[in-house]
Amino acid sequence: MLDYKTLEKKRELEKLKAEIELLSGSTTDVIYRLRYDTMRYDYISPSAVKLLGFTEEELKEINLRSLILETRMVADNMRKVDDFDGLEETRKRREVLKWQADYLMKTKDGRAIWVSDVSYPWFDDSGAIIGSLGTLRDITERVAAEERIKAQAARLRHEDEITGLPSRLAFFERLDGEVKRLKRSRSDVAVMVISVDHFDDILNTHGIEASHKVLREVTALIRSSMRETDMASRITSDEFGLILPDTQVEGARWVGERIRESVMKHPFRGTKGGALIGVTVSIGLAGANFDHNSDGRELFKTAESRLYIAKCTGRNQVSVDELVSMH
Repeated sequence: MLDYKTLEKKRELEKLKAEIELLSGSTTDVIYRLRYDTMRYDYISPSAVKLLGFTEEELKEINLRSLILETRMVADNMRKVDDFDGLEETRKRREVLKWQADYLMKTKDGRAIWVSDVSYPWFDDSGAIIGSLGTLRDITERVAAEERIKAQAARLRHEDEITGLPSRLAFFERLDGEVKRLKRSRSDVAVMVISVDHFDDILNTHGIEASHKVLREVTALIRSSMRETDMASRITSDEFGLILPDTQVEGARWVGERIRESVMKHPFRGTKGGALIGVTVSIGLAGANFDHNSDGRELFKTAESRLYIAKCTGRNQVSVDELVSMH
């Protein structure tokens, strides 16, 4: 027969187990205990059914690793892991006191979910490590939100938030590529820098929403004069860049004049039904052919210098540089 103390301890353990199962049954978080000698789970809470679809008994027979499609180590900058053997050995040698990883796991019904695994060493009475104690938690929604944020950040790095045009970074990447292509294609490229005249006055007089509206409408007018192969970008708060591949200076001058005239004639209004806002643009233009030996930045600076001339000599005009040809 069991003595009183042993019986009391057994009752306390049964009560504790019942409380743990009650708590785990109300959540999808899974509590587990993994033995390193067999690499099997000798305890998995009933909530495993909610998380993965497998019962506690099924998971005890299944090698949980077989359900893992992808592993990312949290403590190692989310590095992907293909080989578990080395990692398991470090855990057994007590070199990893806290294990934290995210798994893409396959559920019983064939779905793929992201699961966070956080565990700590499990020691016997002598202090020897015999396994790990941990939890599994569904983080699918969190991972999806993180991916959306990353995608948005990547989009914003390459796209202007107000106009929807490619960013300054994307513009110069494309321009450098076009200049490098000149020698291979024995072609031409033209670059414009388009500035909204007196933009600060528009902002101060009509407000930020009106100024954003002006930028969006100028963008639409620039796009209406572009070909599919051309690229427009917002370079600064009031300047746009335009790359015209396979275009000689005279052809680009015609495009510049068309943009200038369309902006000058367009009825800009700060608000619906509001007063008209007079908007014009100044344009600097430079071109290069296959003899061009410089990079895209230098070609852009040449167009910027022509823009400065256009602003200093009356604005609302296109200032054109002679064809850049460097040997």
